[in-house]
Amino acid sequence: MTIKLALLGTWHVHAIHHLQDSRANPQAKIVVVWDSNTDRGKTFAAEHDLPFEPNLANILARDDISAVVVDTATVEHPTVIGAALDAGKHVFTEKVLALETADAEHLVEKARANGLVLRVSLQRLREAPIQTIIALLDAGAIGTVTSSRIRYAHHGAVGTPWIPAHFFNAAEAGGGAIIDLGAHGFYLGMYLHGTRPLSIQTLSTEVSSVGVEDNTVSILAYPDGVLAVAETSFVAGFFGYAIEIAGTGGSIVVGPADHRVLLRKAGTDSWLEQEQAAALPATLDQFIEILAGAPEDPEHLETSIWLTRIAEAAYRSARTGERVAF
Repeated sequence: MTIKLALLGTWHVHAIHHLQDSRANPQAKIVVVWDSNTDRGKTFAAEHDLPFEPNLANILARDDISAVVVDTATVEHPTVIGAALDAGKHVFTEKVLALETADAEHLVEKARANGLVLRVSLQRLREAPIQTIIALLDAGAIGTVTSSRIRYAHHGAVGTPWIPAHFFNAAEAGGGAIIDLGAHGFYLGMYLHGTRPLSIQTLSTEVSSVGVEDNTVSILAYPDGVLAVAETSFVAGFFGYAIEIAGTGGSIVVGPADHRVLLRKAGTDSWLEQEQAAALPATLDQFIEILAGAPEDPEHLETSIWLTRIAEAAYRSARTGERVAF
């Protein structure tokens, strides 16, 4: 059976990737496009040989559509996702779930009350290096974890920008580097540390004069004295990331050059490359698998709420200069 999907919004840079993933999945098919910006939506639909529907209510009233993919501006998430859930549609959405914690909690409550699947694309979690790190930590490879550093950076605001200009519109996106690329470090930190942070302190700057923060660092305190550093930037020369996790029994690193996972045990002087775990399916494919009966990650929705909570607190900290406790 093919699950018919509606693509709600083409604002997000990953809308095309979600369409490509749906077309590669024999169980899923995007059959119609809607966007609050009619010109943008019509253009996207025409480029990809899809019909465009200007009235969201008409799409949500269709019995043949059981789920939606939400790629609207982040500020539109509460309204669009809420309407889809009210109409009985399962929802897959690009991160973050909402800009405010209360809105994220409300959407999760609505999905649970209606017995619907609500899935947020935490795309970096699926990657082989991340799955490898999680397996090593679960096996106790470095003892008790004491600190971590996660850095994600790209050239979206320098050189020839490759992300749409509206990504630098704080009214639509909710901010800049923190809410977008910075989100990866926040949710990965929770998975790697296995718990929620106690506080955050964030420093942000604007290097490129694009109108939003483009260079940031956050320090998150976790239970038992554990500290995590999450860095993000729109003003690097290329896309890259680096991860370092230290523990009482050793360290794990993923370097920016080749993304090999290296392990060094305490008391040794050599770094050993680790065989990498298999990557998980694309996040949209995971959503389709759940609709087809696969079990859900019981932590997913709580992590998604916390992602909004952390990002919201990061902006408060950057604005006030204060450490924000949860």
